[in-house]
This record gives sequence, structure tokens and C-alpha cells, in this order.
Amino acid sequence: MTNLINRAKYAVSGEDGASNLEIIVWFSVVLVIATILFVFRDAITGFIEKATSRVANWTDGGTGSDK
Repeated sequence: MTNLINRAKYAVSGEDGASNLEIIVWFSVVLVIATILFVFRDAITGFIEKATSRVANWTDGGTGSDK
């Protein structure tokens, strides 16, 4: 167990170790974002379709009022 801890300390120490740790953190963040987008894909698609149809129905001629 001590050998494993020493190897982990060596792996994250120094410039190369910091780079490896940074890559692992970036991959984790990207994986979390991708998972969230995958889980909520139907809600996101519905929101975009609803917003697109609302914008398509604007007939105010660019005056900014919604009447």
C-alpha cells in the first residue's frame, strides 16, 4: 500500500505530473458535461424547438413589442 501511495505522489509531482493531473481533471469535466447533455437531451431539444417557434411567430417588424 505504501508503494502505491509513493507511486501516486511521484506521478503527480513535478511538471509532468501536474500535466497528467490537469488532463485527468479536464477529461472528468468533459465527461460530466457530456453526461448531463445526454440525460437532458429531450428537454434541451424541446426548449430549442419551443424558442424557435416563438421567434418564428414574431410579427412586430423589429419594434421590440410582442403585440
